Parts: sequence; C-alpha cells; structure tokens
Amino acid sequence: MKNKTILITGSSGFIGNFFLENALNKNFKIIDVLRFKNKNNKNLNKLRKKFKSSYKSIYYKDVDEIEKQLKNKRIDFFINFATFYKASHSHREIVKFINSNILFPSIILDLIFSKVKKVINFGSMMQHLDGNNYKPKNFYSSTKSAFEMILSFYSLISKKTKFYNLKLYESFAKIDKRKKLIPTLIKNFKSNKKTTILSSKLELNIVHIDDIIKAIYIILNNNIKNGTYCLKSNKNIGIKKLISKINYNSKKKIKVKYLNKRISKVKKTKIKLLPSWRADKNIQNKIMEEFL
Repeated sequence: MKNKTILITGSSGFIGNFFLENALNKNFKIIDVLRFKNKNNKNLNKLRKKFKSSYKSIYYKDVDEIEKQLKNKRIDFFINFATFYKASHSHREIVKFINSNILFPSIILDLIFSKVKKVINFGSMMQHLDGNNYKPKNFYSSTKSAFEMILSFYSLISKKTKFYNLKLYESFAKIDKRKKLIPTLIKNFKSNKKTTILSSKLELNIVHIDDIIKAIYIILNNNIKNGTYCLKSNKNIGIKKLISKINYNSKKKIKVKYLNKRISKVKKTKIKLLPSWRADKNIQNKIMEEFL
C-alpha cells in the first residue's frame, strides 16, 4: 500500500486529522481538499512542512475551483470525513448543512469516482433512530443520509469502484477538543467546574479513535464487500456508573448535576460490524485514565 494516494475531505476535523497524520507516517500520499480559510491552520501546516513530498492540499473559495486542481491527479482512494454537525439547526444554517454534508463531497465524488478504487464515507448512527432504518435524529443526520443516497447512485454506475459507509455512535481520543460529553467532563474536571448532564440514565456507545483508524486500513488493505458497516463497542458505558467509579478511585471528584430529561436509549442495530474488526474492550479504562 506504500505510495498509494488518498484524497480526503475533513482533514481539519476530529477523525480526519487523526487519520491524516497516521497515514502520512505510514508512507501514504495524501491530498486534502480544504476551504481557503484553512490555509493558516497551524496543525495542518506543521504536517505539511514535515511531509513535504507526500502531503499536498487543494484550497478553494468556490467549488468550481476544485475541478481544475484535481485534474490529472492520480487518486487511489477517497475518504469523506467532512461534516458540519449541530444537534439542532436554524433556517439560516440549512445552506451550510447542505454545502458541507451534500454538495461539497458530491462534487468531489463526481470528479473522481471513475478513477478511484475505493470510497469510504463516514456517517452517524443518528441517521438510524431505531438502530436500523433511515430515521434521522436531526437535520444534520438527514443530510448525511441524503449523501448516502447519492453514493448509491454512483455505486450503480461505477462497477470498478467499491463504496463503504462507516457508522459511529460516539468516538474518543486522549486529545479531543470537541464539545462532546466526555471531553467536556475532562475539561471541567481539570478546571474544577461542574458538568450538567441531561440524565443519570444516560448511556453511550464509545469507540476509540485508534479503532476507527484501524477500520479504515482494514478496508484499504483487504477485499471487503462494499456496503454499510457499524463501528461499535460490545457494551454501552453508563455515564453515572463511570463517574461514580472515577470518584471512588480519585481524591479529586468529578462535579456533576443530573437533569431529569428524557433521553433516547442506544438502540440495538442489525447493521453489521466491519469484518475482521473489533472495538477495544478497555475503552472505559482508557477514559478513566484521563481523570486518575
């Protein structure tokens, strides 16, 4: 797989950024497509200096500029990490959801689908409120499902390319600046602040970033049947139990306030696990290490 070229979107995001550095260290050649505003991204510029010959970026202000810069580029794989996520939306944000989650990856896909071997798209289990069918939790997840329908079209007209959708519930890494519950708990714990949690009954299904990256390489390196796969842990983590366990073992306590909001349980899913992939069983211990 050395010297293979991967085109990626969303390299400034959580999963995309972790994968970018990992793939460069494994001698893959990477081309990412970035909005012009990301030209001053310190982390990406640092990687660009370190991997001068293997990491190139395409910057654009308008999607029409992408075609010129992708022309004549050799690309073996395309991975779509790009996403604009918000739990809720206003009508003013609809264009941004559509541009990021549908329009942008669709244009790139249309330009390259005939010459790539594999396409990997990241989705969310928020697209499947019942665990299986397309029942979106919010506007964000409905746009992710819309792009998957577009992928289905290209899979019908491109028999030489394999298409994969990878679905996640929650993800975790030691370095995580997102406004998700676990990194928020860690941040507030270190600054001695209280965290408000919707319900004491909250459970999360969490997969470590290393396992997510492992799943990508399984697809790239093996003859996996194209389709949709779920990356999930065998057991959900009860947040109240997790916090109680940490507080029992630590002198410093996590400060929390539980609300009594109705929450959705993590639904069992019939979406298959990726073949040859299993989640780290010690994910809860890895989370606890950040507090102890």
